Amino acid sequence: MKQINVLIYGTGAVGIYFGGRLFQAGFDTLFVDTPAKTETLEGQALTIQSGNGQDYEFNPRVVSDISDLPPQDLILVCVKAYQTYDIALNLLPIIKPSTIILSLQNGLENEKVLSDLLGKNLLMGSVIYYNGTLIDDSTVVQKVPGQIFYGEMDHQSSEREEWLSDVFSHADINHKISRNITSEIWKKFIWNNAYNSIAALTHTTLRQIQDSEGTLPTVRQMMSEVRQIAEAEGIQIPDQTIDELINSNQASSDVKPSMLKDLEAGQMPEIEALVGVVLKKAQKHGITTPVNQTVYNLIQLSLVNSSIQTD
Repeated sequence: MKQINVLIYGTGAVGIYFGGRLFQAGFDTLFVDTPAKTETLEGQALTIQSGNGQDYEFNPRVVSDISDLPPQDLILVCVKAYQTYDIALNLLPIIKPSTIILSLQNGLENEKVLSDLLGKNLLMGSVIYYNGTLIDDSTVVQKVPGQIFYGEMDHQSSEREEWLSDVFSHADINHKISRNITSEIWKKFIWNNAYNSIAALTHTTLRQIQDSEGTLPTVRQMMSEVRQIAEAEGIQIPDQTIDELINSNQASSDVKPSMLKDLEAGQMPEIEALVGVVLKKAQKHGITTPVNQTVYNLIQLSLVNSSIQTD
């Protein structure tokens, strides 16, 4: 298909995996990260270890300054949620009216931040299902095959959705167009809010949480609190969704959610994007969220004596 310019903002597990697929497909794929990370990666190949005998090593261009780049056709934002505002400002010189931006991030607010700064017409909503671990600066171990759900934020069909489907198909990226991407974002958030925060607080894997009958009521209550907020925001989440989300982990192995992996790497977890936002929205709507509030307070307390900077 026609050559396109693709920019991957972030060289973590998500950026390397999906960017690697697009690079391997022959698209002009550029990676962006901080000056320190870019210097670390200079001269190194990026590697995806899939565990199925189809490991892939590639040598893309990785830069920290994008001000002189041409306008990009597709931008995948793959940084932590608390970095979204700053990187959005960096994107201003390289967008054009036809640029498509996808947030492959955790949280509820990334699309809003990006669209407020860059323009609503550039953003599509998206949700990814993927688990990979960055075992060093340049190597990702893929544990769960990646999938992207995406769609227009107004839930109307568009030609660019089909164009993006052709791009993803060419790159062998599993994907699905959603006619209600806002609901998909909330459903993924409901799962993330409960499992990510409990794993971070208890330093346990998905399987350990799932096998703990005493913990599952806490998971369910956290999910119920977020579902109530979603409905207050006009997002209808079916009654059976919580059961479906809990049951979706039945086949999970010893997968560590991202907040736990951040803590183990000495990095700031996305507590505000995954729990703090719940408390803010609850206050806005006059909803009580006692379990989310307790978990948030305990995670904050656990960070007090750590070496992680919370500012």
